[in-house]
Amino acid sequence: MVFTTPKSTTKAPMSTTTLESKEAENLAQTLARELPKPSAVLTDLDATRQGLIHHIALPKGHQLHTIDNEAILPNPRRTKAQVALSDAPSFIQYVTTHKNEGTVVWCNFNPQTYKLDFKAIVNDHSATTPGWRDHVATYTPAFSAEWKTWTSHDKQSKGQAEFAEFIEANERDIGTREGFPTSLQMLEMATNFVARQDQLLKSAVRLQSGGINMSYIADPDKGTVETMKVFEKFALGLPVFWGGPGYQATARLKYRLGQGKVTFFYELIRPDLIHQAAALELITTVRTGVGEVPVLMGLSN
Repeated sequence: MVFTTPKSTTKAPMSTTTLESKEAENLAQTLARELPKPSAVLTDLDATRQGLIHHIALPKGHQLHTIDNEAILPNPRRTKAQVALSDAPSFIQYVTTHKNEGTVVWCNFNPQTYKLDFKAIVNDHSATTPGWRDHVATYTPAFSAEWKTWTSHDKQSKGQAEFAEFIEANERDIGTREGFPTSLQMLEMATNFVARQDQLLKSAVRLQSGGINMSYIADPDKGTVETMKVFEKFALGLPVFWGGPGYQATARLKYRLGQGKVTFFYELIRPDLIHQAAALELITTVRTGVGEVPVLMGLSN
């Protein structure tokens, strides 16, 4: 008879490290099951179902994050822009290129000061759909250099030589109209001013035909007198806005006497009406250029 030693059924005791690992695993599983979890509340899709924006609700004590993947898309989901154009053709081209159903051009025109500016909201509200109103193009017409020059010197007294220099520097703006001196005649008059700037003025007589006869004492010892004719009015051709058409203007030439010397100044005749005409014509140009896009008179924030 053969006797065998029975195997022990007692398991070896579990190590402390293994026990701690099991307890940690059970705790993690329990926490994962019991603690509040983040949950997706809303997911936004664009028209092509790309560029998701996820709105996620997090448990108390956590922050709410919005994850926007637009930056990695080939193109933005919609157009957003703030542009400022410098002339009417550029403004019209931009509007007609980007216009859609909701596009509106707002025109702010002050009939007292004739201040003028345009604002196109490309994605404005349409009759059926609200718009984001963040694709905006603006155009504020700038005054031309000629208009700023002649209006800033309006009614400003100048000595003979100074007035002559002003006429010479801006003679290209002097227009040719029947009954008015040419730019050449104005330059000749300016030259005579310089020649007589040191002579005493004896008299100035306004002529019925227009203009003024001025008599200067050429030689006080001999009593020699020289006479020259000064025009009463002259014509100008000035664009009001940069890049815009020219408008006819008329200026009165005036003078003041003092201690045998004469100073000159000019006075523009109703420049406000010229400014108004230029503003109204520019509004018509924009209205025609943008076609079916409505042009509304007023302000829009």
